[in-house]
Amino acid sequence: RDLDKAEAAARAASSSARFGDLDAAAAFGEVILYTVRGVLPSRLLRDPRTLAGKTVIDCNNSDADATRPGEFLPAPVPSFAEQLAADAPEARVVQAFNTVPHKVLELEREILVPRRISVFLCSDHAGAKATVKRLADELGFVGVDSGALRRARIVDGVVDFIRFQIAGMKRGRFTTVSLETWPEEGS
Repeated sequence: RDLDKAEAAARAASSSARFGDLDAAAAFGEVILYTVRGVLPSRLLRDPRTLAGKTVIDCNNSDADATRPGEFLPAPVPSFAEQLAADAPEARVVQAFNTVPHKVLELEREILVPRRISVFLCSDHAGAKATVKRLADELGFVGVDSGALRRARIVDGVVDFIRFQIAGMKRGRFTTVSLETWPEEGS
């Protein structure tokens, strides 16, 4: 959002790091992490068609309710990921990482791997979903194919459950979900 800060961060990161505005980032990236909650690409980019053919990861979920501290607004229907896909129809949208609290995303791979934290993947594009699954796995998570993009609405309910566990049940900011598959009896 601030080009001067982006330039300083790029220079501090490495001599090969690049910086630019939102349009430059959209044009450069093959995989784009879309973190702008509730704002469509047509409002941010000069030409949202820049996202055509790119894998766009939507990690957003609903906001806190300012009128009732500690409570959250219901997830939008259609989901933010579905709205993004409708606004940039040639992008390959994958909803992912929205069930993982930011404090957990900041952890090192070595800490994450043994915990087998699930990252739910919803998309209508098998190739894009496979790419995001590889990224999740490389980071130390376990990518879980959760079906078509319309299933993002179901996964949004998991977000609410995790928030309830973190805030309502006071389990802490590192609360996550891990799905394990067990062999069926007699297998």
